[in-house]
This record gives sequence, C-alpha cells and structure tokens, in this order.
Amino acid sequence: MSFGVDTLGGLAEKLKQLVNDTQEFYESFIDANQLYKHGKIGDKEFFAKIGEYLVATSALNFLAVRVIIEMKAAMEKGTSIKSPTGGSSYPSAPQAGFGIGGFVGAGGTVGPTAGEYTLPSPQEPTFRRVDIELPKPRASTKNCIVCGASIPARAKFCSKCGRSQ
Repeated sequence: MSFGVDTLGGLAEKLKQLVNDTQEFYESFIDANQLYKHGKIGDKEFFAKIGEYLVATSALNFLAVRVIIEMKAAMEKGTSIKSPTGGSSYPSAPQAGFGIGGFVGAGGTVGPTAGEYTLPSPQEPTFRRVDIELPKPRASTKNCIVCGASIPARAKFCSKCGRSQ
C-alpha cells in the first residue's frame, strides 16, 4: 500500500527533519509559556504559539503513522528498505510535501490517492415497535391469614396476633 511516496527511506529522513522542526516549535512554546505567566506577552501571541506547536505535533504524528504503514507494507511484500534516492517496488506517484506547510495551506495532496479508500455510505436508523410489559407493582400490604389484620406484604409474622404467615 503506497501513499504516493517514493521510498521508505525518504519518509524516514523527512520524519527525522520533522522531529527537529517540532522540537523547535516545542521550545518556542515553552518560552512563550514562561513569558505569558509573567505577563510579558498577550493572549493572542500565546495562543498563536500553542497553535504552531499543535500543528507541528499533528504533522509529526501523521508522518509517523505513514512511516509505520509503509514499513508494514514493505514487510508484507518482502521488499528491502532502500535509500532515499534509490528505487522502490511501489509505483511512483506525485509526492506530497511533509513540512508543516504540507499540512496547512496550499500544500500537496496528503493521504491515499483518489479511489484507494471509500467510506461506507451512511445508514438510516431503522426503528421497530417493541412491546414491553412492565411488572405490576406488588401490593404493599396483605391480610393476616389468622386474624385478618392488614400487615406489610413482606411480613413473616402478624404484628397484631403474632402468628407466622
């Protein structure tokens, strides 16, 4: 299964670069956090740093999953991992950008090529009538079998005559 990537080695190199880029965004976010705590930057700047870091980590996670999928496909097909400039057993297709710009803005295509995956069509819920019979509430009292006095339904002895029920 190929997502338009020429080699697994190329993906691994891009993953290493994205880890370094994400580390820089993380450090920038930590610095902004300290400045925000001391009141030296405003909400807008602080949330902008949070957004940059969030986008970077999302891109990193996406690429890491793609590397895992490509590794699985290579293992299933019994192919060897080749250098980033070497050939591949996968059909070549246009490659998407994997920097942060590849995920935000007008980057290349990301994800499976058209027609490779299809989502199931939505299904309408079907409701059918079900008759539910509720148990009838028990009587809360009963009459004593000896003297006829009204006693609680769960009583084992009559509270008037003391006889067993």
